[in-house]
Amino acid sequence: MERYKFLYEFSKKTLEEEVERYRKLDEKAAKFLNILSVSIVGYTALISASKPTILTTNLPLKSCFIALIVLTYIALFSAWHKIFRSIRLTKISTIEIDETAISIIEEEDMLTIYNCFAMYCKEAITETRKTLKLKANHLELAYKEICWASWLLSASIFLYFIISFLTGIET
Repeated sequence: MERYKFLYEFSKKTLEEEVERYRKLDEKAAKFLNILSVSIVGYTALISASKPTILTTNLPLKSCFIALIVLTYIALFSAWHKIFRSIRLTKISTIEIDETAISIIEEEDMLTIYNCFAMYCKEAITETRKTLKLKANHLELAYKEICWASWLLSASIFLYFIISFLTGIET
């Protein structure tokens, strides 16, 4: 019986750890979302402030700058979308205390009870891990897109400085 008790306790602890990982991924996604939202607002403000300079520049540089802006927004909003997909409400598996569980407790010996509840935990762990894998994949993709957006954002700011410098020379 001690083995089955150990199996149940181990399964229960493993399930609790998986649920904690789920919470931590949600917290990480929320942090990503906050950073991304602030970045989008800041980038939009920067683009709005750069309009007068960009409108007076020559066509090739203007076209390149606008292309970088479009690509940056695509990457930012794509990452935003993936983060939202990651934090969407999903049901994580837990051990249900339903009529079946109650009848097992009332009618079976302790060995069977421990075994049944260990199996319930095992099923819940399997389902929770599937959900965690999907959530982690969305967050990983969002992170990669945030990295791309950062490079594009940096490139557009660098190009803006070049345009500002060249515009200052021409006047």
